[in-house]
Amino acid sequence: MHFHRPSPLRSLSVALALFVSVLVFAQGKFTVNGRMKVEGSDLGAARAVVYKDGQKERTITTGLSKFSLDLALNANYIISFEKDGFVAKKISFNTRVPAEAISNGFTPFDFAVSLFKQYDDINMVVFNQPVGVIRYESGIGDFDYDTDYTKSIQSQLQQALVQVEKKQKEEAAAAEDQTVRAKVEEKEKARAEAEAQKQAAAQQTAQAKKDAEVKKQAEAEAEQARQETARKEQEIARREVERQAVEAQRVEEERKAQLRTAEALKPVPTTPPPAPTVKKEPPPPPRTQRNMLLAKASEVQDTRRTATPVTAEEASRVAAARLAAGDEDRPLVVVATTEIIRTEELIVEPSKVMTVVCLETAGVKTEYRKIIHKWGGTFYFKDGKTCSQQIYEREALSEQLAGASPRGKLD
Repeated sequence: MHFHRPSPLRSLSVALALFVSVLVFAQGKFTVNGRMKVEGSDLGAARAVVYKDGQKERTITTGLSKFSLDLALNANYIISFEKDGFVAKKISFNTRVPAEAISNGFTPFDFAVSLFKQYDDINMVVFNQPVGVIRYESGIGDFDYDTDYTKSIQSQLQQALVQVEKKQKEEAAAAEDQTVRAKVEEKEKARAEAEAQKQAAAQQTAQAKKDAEVKKQAEAEAEQARQETARKEQEIARREVERQAVEAQRVEEERKAQLRTAEALKPVPTTPPPAPTVKKEPPPPPRTQRNMLLAKASEVQDTRRTATPVTAEEASRVAAARLAAGDEDRPLVVVATTEIIRTEELIVEPSKVMTVVCLETAGVKTEYRKIIHKWGGTFYFKDGKTCSQQIYEREALSEQLAGASPRGKLD
């Protein structure tokens, strides 16, 4: 048996071709640009799990709204887009391509995935398989969706999406109804709060008005009490002044009365009747007496010491009074009687009772008043000036007026 031994040059060419093919496959890649969206929520806690040839390769948790992945050629990739409470969706990428297509390169593939809410009463088994498969299409020389696969699951996906859309509409209607109810409740709550605030404001206004009235009434009562106190103090002061005036008047009247009484008790000097005229005779002249000692002179001895004294009486020059027998005539004292006219009137008023006594003597009128107030004070006046009770009773009610001629007020 003979073996064919290839030439060295041919062996080198085959080796170079195999090396270039392996190098191209090693350096070739397929770029995908994805965008993830979660209906009714955000991308928080969302993730994209990348599986290569059935093995978990990596997990992407950030930048899911727009991201890029470089997938190695000649491999099978599954990217699962997940979020708790939402239906997970998978997309399959088959990166197997002919060797001659690698040198031309591939257009980056753009796709978008939207997750919707998981509903327990909707069968989501269809989503356990990829919702789309992307593979190399020799007709266009690039990657695209596998239309045969899409057609095979289109009806199941459409049926599930219809149910999901129905649920979403129901939820939207419920949410809208809830929003309307919330708005109505909020409006009712706002109206109730406004009404409560209005009532509270009205109550505060009423309370403030009531407090103002109570304060005003208290101030009025305090002012009235103050005025009443001032009035009482003034009344006490007035009574004190009147009392002092009455007391001073009484003292003055008593002083005057004492003076009048002392004047009345003085004896009235009476002029004695003139004595009867008696003609007086002049007294006789005195007799001439001689000195006997001078008549008889002695030449021998002095006899004057032994002379006998001569005693003689001189007649009085005052004539003796003569007694006149008879009664002495005294002057006749005539007591003049004066007529006193007395009137008395009682005047009753709401706050006092007044007694008016008027005395008229020889055309001179004197008025006395006795005023009794309802609050208990009694005052006496004479001709408009205060006087004491003693003066009023002594002069206006004197027993000497018992025989006075009474006269009516209208006389």
